Amino acid sequence: MAFPVLSTFAPAHGALSMRPLALFASLPLLAAIAPAQHLVLMTSGAAEERTLALDLPEIDTIRREEIYEVFPLPGGAYSARPFLPVSLQWHYVGDLDNDGQYVEASTAGPAGSSAVIDEIFVKAGTTGPVTPRDVFFSISAASAVFGVLASDVVRYAAQGVREVFLTEAQLEIATGGTTLNLDALCQTFAGDLFFSFALTEALHFGSAADGDLLCIPAAAITYDGNGNVAAIVANSAVRVATEAQLLAMVSNSGFRQSNGTTAGTLFNLSGLELDPNGGTWVSPVDSNSYPNLLFCWRDAANDGAILSTAGGGSIAVINGVPMGSTVATTGAQIGWLPGVSGTSGPGGLALIPVQGPQFTLLNYPRNLHTMGDGQTFVQLQSSGGQPGSFTLMAWSVEGNVPGGAFPALPAVPPFVGEFGLLSPIIVGVYANDALGNAASPLIVLPTAVMSGVNLAAQALDIVTFELSRPSAMSFL
Repeated sequence: MAFPVLSTFAPAHGALSMRPLALFASLPLLAAIAPAQHLVLMTSGAAEERTLALDLPEIDTIRREEIYEVFPLPGGAYSARPFLPVSLQWHYVGDLDNDGQYVEASTAGPAGSSAVIDEIFVKAGTTGPVTPRDVFFSISAASAVFGVLASDVVRYAAQGVREVFLTEAQLEIATGGTTLNLDALCQTFAGDLFFSFALTEALHFGSAADGDLLCIPAAAITYDGNGNVAAIVANSAVRVATEAQLLAMVSNSGFRQSNGTTAGTLFNLSGLELDPNGGTWVSPVDSNSYPNLLFCWRDAANDGAILSTAGGGSIAVINGVPMGSTVATTGAQIGWLPGVSGTSGPGGLALIPVQGPQFTLLNYPRNLHTMGDGQTFVQLQSSGGQPGSFTLMAWSVEGNVPGGAFPALPAVPPFVGEFGLLSPIIVGVYANDALGNAASPLIVLPTAVMSGVNLAAQALDIVTFELSRPSAMSFL
């Protein structure tokens, strides 16, 4: 199908410039000279956040429905980058309601605007490269259309296919609770699971607050051949730290909010991960030793801090960089743009081995376009390309078979990645800025002609032949 372009407009002057910061160097080079480094995966917590770099608007907006990555580096500023944006999730998820329209929301994710990502999980010992398909997550509320409960931990394993690591039913067996809402999860190399809930829950041992740290020992868990949970012993979950005890760790760390004050009493434990620096801490509840954990909380008083259980509570150090401050924690420590009163805390947390940034294509200003006044505009924005190189952008009209999915085919040499288009139509070739971002002009399309179309888009770095993660759009 051919469709007309009514007009195009170049991005505004300065749209690809940077905030005045020393941002991004070559990740592969730094990885080579500094082994055992990590990328931090996060999602925004209580509100949308902004990247520290002066990015194009879609790249700049860290929504609660998506995952961003950051590579902390000593000696300069660094910015969060898209890892699993909403536009990619719609390409992965397939036709959820069997109506032939693959994208169902303008800016929200497949689970809906009331069911944002609130937990990010990567299995212990995961080796790189790690793609967005390899990262598990849970959502903040059950979604019937998405087919996931609030404590199900899933990943986009293939087009229209989600793999489950842990189910809400299994968690209910382990805790004795009902209708739970998982909010944080991590795994030790031995297979223990540490976790917390978004709300106060009645469990087999009593009430558990949203800031309590809980554990299911590996001895109570049976894993299947894929490393996913097959069964858990009933009532095996234990509490290893109370909310008050974790708040004491926050106090002991010396953490200060953006205005220089100490943390308040609001504490909703929202992210957990193994501390890459190792070591152990002693539970004040059962006096047992456990591997040191990283943790964060979602409340506005967090200001983007990530702390560790090490030393009775300390500011986490990742790649030699403190993930908070004893003077003023602003959000810049995790690559977020500080607001007038700092930022909220991350809504999810995980670490992966350091690798190059995800080469990703996003749609601006929306993923679902409706008839409206008869026309709509689209801009394709890419992130994670080679700085100073050039990015080719293309799109393709794909099928609209009820229950179908956008294509995903293995790339053939010299291409690297995964083909997300069946019949590419070249939109144009655009220069990457110093951050590796590029953008098409604003393209105006007639919605009457586009009605019923599922459109996939993808970028190609013309020097490395790397294919970006694709994006998805639908038109009513």
